Amino acid sequence: MKIRNGFVSNSSSSSFVIPKDELTSEQIMKIHDYSEEARKHQEYYDFGDAYDMDWNIHESDFYISGYCIMDNFDMYTFLEEYLKIPREIIKWSD
Repeated sequence: MKIRNGFVSNSSSSSFVIPKDELTSEQIMKIHDYSEEARKHQEYYDFGDAYDMDWNIHESDFYISGYCIMDNFDMYTFLEEYLKIPREIIKWSD
């Protein structure tokens, strides 16, 4: 699990999986639209580079997941602090 504190100069890949039955429909919608949500609230949250967002979000019947090659967007802060998703239900890649 990566937690970004300040500027990240050498980003790397990252991924997460969350059981959908633990999420509201609003949270699922905002995960899909994370880029637009981040732009609307960037004065309150530091999500990193709101204009360089490369997260690929996928949804199945049971899970929502995301991955990225260059982790310049702080998805950790977006999911836990902005969307208030409990950290224990988010499975991050190592």
